[in-house]
Parts: sequence; structure tokens; C-alpha cells
Amino acid sequence: MGKSSVASALLSASLVVSTVAFATAFAYKPGSETWTDPAGVAGAQHKDLVTTADYYGLQVFQLHQFDKRACLIEMDESTFATRDVGRLDPLKICEPTGGDIWKTADVGSGKYVTAIAVCTGKDKDDKHLFGLELWSASLHDDGALKASAKSTKLEFPECKKWQPKQACPTGSVATGIRGYFDDPNQGLDGIALRCNALEPRGK
Repeated sequence: MGKSSVASALLSASLVVSTVAFATAFAYKPGSETWTDPAGVAGAQHKDLVTTADYYGLQVFQLHQFDKRACLIEMDESTFATRDVGRLDPLKICEPTGGDIWKTADVGSGKYVTAIAVCTGKDKDDKHLFGLELWSASLHDDGALKASAKSTKLEFPECKKWQPKQACPTGSVATGIRGYFDDPNQGLDGIALRCNALEPRGK
């Protein structure tokens, strides 16, 4: 067998393995959507940011701080089958009056956010958001979710007190967020997760 034939055979085998690895496609189970309680405080107002299709879960959170205010969140969604990643339009509630500082929490390829906690300031009345902690799970070919051993954090210097964790129901992953606030000019006060259970595509 010539070199070109060997290369062609190896490429074909690689494509077969790749196809087998992602043979089962998953999507949201109809009627499974739920929202967690807010991590932090449920303000008088809120804005939602959700995935663009029913075969995406959340993988990356990037929190932007304008003048020590959590004003903007960007998120990456990842497909369940191929793990392709795409950036969602941002959730923005206030405008910059100074510099833009951002930090990122990425749970990793093939993993999807399942729970969240937020960090607030040192004063008991300071309910504003200065950090995020994310928990995640990996999706197996049989649809089972295996919780990751470690969480992922992002923290700004003003982060002093971690608030209680809020988790999706067992067997669900995060597919969107709801950002809560009272005064948009003061930044975010809390975040809830939209959660969906998964099922094989076509069921």
C-alpha cells in the first residue's frame, strides 16, 4: 500500500472514530425547564440571557466590572455533541464611567455549568456582586452527568463573603441566566440559572 493510500485509510479511520464518539446527540427534554433561586439577592428588576438552541449548555462566564460595579456578563455556550463553543450576546445593565476590568471562569471543554454561587462585599448591607463560583458536570454518551471534582472561581478585590450555592436539579445543566438588580447603575445583585434536563435527540 502506497503512502497516499495509508494516509487516506488513517483519515477515514479517524473520521469513523470521531463519528462514533459523538454518535448520540442530546437536546433539552421538553417541559424540563426550571429556574434556580437567585445566588445573591433577587432585585426588583432582572434581565435574562439564554442559549441560542436546545443543544447548548453554558461553559464560560466572563464578568466585567465598571468602576467596581458588576455591569456586564458574557457567556460561551458549548454544543453537547461536538463541544463547539460560541459567544452569546452580553447581558449588560450599566455603562462604564471608568475602566473595564474583567475576569473569566471556564469549567472546561466537555463540561457544563450546573450550579453557581456569588460573592458580595465586606459590609452586611453590601449586596453587590464581586465574584462568581461555578460547578459543572461532564456529559457521557449514555446521557449521564458526572459532577466535576472542583469548582471554578473568579473574584475581584472587593469579594469578601460567599453567598449560598444554588444548583440545577439533578440531571440538568445550566442553559441561561437571570441577572437581578435594583438600580442598574449600581450593578448586579444576584444571578439565577435556567436549567434543562437532557434527552437523546429524536426521542
